[in-house]
Amino acid sequence: MMKKNTTAVTRRPPYRRPRFQTLKRAAEIWREEGPKGLWFKTLGETIYRRAVLFERPLTESGLRVTTSLPVTVGLLDKTEVDEYLSFRPGAHPSEVRSRLEAGHLCFVARHEGRIVSAAWIATGRVWVDYLAREVRLAADEAYLYESFTSPESRGQNIPAVRATYEAQHFREAGYRRLVAVIMPENKPALRHAEKAGWQPFGMLGYIKLGPWRWDFCRVKPNARPPGEPPPGKSSVYWENVVQRWGKNPHYLDDFLGTLKRQTYLTLIERWGGIPATGRVLKTDLFEEAMGPDAFLADLNSDKRVVVGMDVSSTITRQARKRIVTQQVHYATADTRCLPFANNAFALIVSPSTLDHFVDPHDLGRSLRELARVLQTGGRLIITLDNRQNIFDPLLRLAARLGYVPFYLGRSYRVEELRNELETAGFQVEETTAILHNPRLVAVAIVTLAKKLNWSPLTALVRRALIAAQRLEHTRWRYYTGSFVAAKAVRKR
Repeated sequence: MMKKNTTAVTRRPPYRRPRFQTLKRAAEIWREEGPKGLWFKTLGETIYRRAVLFERPLTESGLRVTTSLPVTVGLLDKTEVDEYLSFRPGAHPSEVRSRLEAGHLCFVARHEGRIVSAAWIATGRVWVDYLAREVRLAADEAYLYESFTSPESRGQNIPAVRATYEAQHFREAGYRRLVAVIMPENKPALRHAEKAGWQPFGMLGYIKLGPWRWDFCRVKPNARPPGEPPPGKSSVYWENVVQRWGKNPHYLDDFLGTLKRQTYLTLIERWGGIPATGRVLKTDLFEEAMGPDAFLADLNSDKRVVVGMDVSSTITRQARKRIVTQQVHYATADTRCLPFANNAFALIVSPSTLDHFVDPHDLGRSLRELARVLQTGGRLIITLDNRQNIFDPLLRLAARLGYVPFYLGRSYRVEELRNELETAGFQVEETTAILHNPRLVAVAIVTLAKKLNWSPLTALVRRALIAAQRLEHTRWRYYTGSFVAAKAVRKR
């Protein structure tokens, strides 16, 4: 079992060059990298630094590479520190030993018994010297740094052979990706990374003015920052969401939560109500664990069994503590592989559960599972994020900026939802769109009204939001509703 480090790398004090050496170095950079390179190097020494984030997925085996020099690849042992120092004379012996003691792994490639290439990989918490900051890694990722090949051995594909060994080592240990940071001005390193299968996915950096410093991390759409577990239906991801937002009483304002709860209950009643007997399934418990919009208990009755499930065991436990009802049962399960028997439920309510996947194909997989556990002729009432909503792009932008408490997957048009349901074995009987208020704007307005503590303004905002729900009965409903909804029955 691989040891995971929880200690940052030893930090060295910054080295200060004499002025004449600084001017000489500036002239060299101007000659080698031009004015742009000198500009960013100057910023890096003063107020601004940034580095490109690279990742190498480990889900599949990479291509086999060969080298013209025969090499063997392995891990550096604590007894081989002196050999490493001969390979890297500028390294500090105490720092090399502290890395090994902290659990960092040094992969070395040897030719004729001599080290010709090496790289360090760490897990847990790592210290990035160039950015002077600590980065916390997720449980499924490792950080590669300080890759170096001796000058006389370059151009022989030795780093690629070493990288193949590294990837295999961490893939077999259960890791999903390696991450690294490279300065944009380091053109040789960028070319080598891309040649070895690394992919840029964002930028990490800071702006500093005197004692004030602002760190930033920007990633491409649908990419996850370092330290974030895989989003979507990952139980680890949702448990992190609960930890991040669990200190708040609710993730949603009480008024907006009550409005959302009542909207769902009204929709269920209008589309056939709750069956008098049989089992009822609600496909997630985020509302019950975190918000005032919980309605699982409202599905309960003495003559029926209600089951609430969630992919996260933490959310399930928290929901069980908040919603204490005898006829309600709880389960930790993934909608893509349900632990229930065929034909187990008479009604399934899926409130914006299946729109948090990274892979859109998981929607179809989940719908087929729901069709399997639903009785023939049983009803599915499902809602997903509405792609036609005019405020959907604003919601996506806010999610990228971190103002949404959870990951947003794809949003769907009503035609897309209908096609997905029919492909999974359902017959769609009715569709609509619900909750006709711009989600983030509504949250901001209600929050502002509460902070101002002016009751006429609060009452006005609430009346406007309630009145906006009438848009469901107009032809504009798919452009104003936050969620697209469908009532479907399982085909015979």
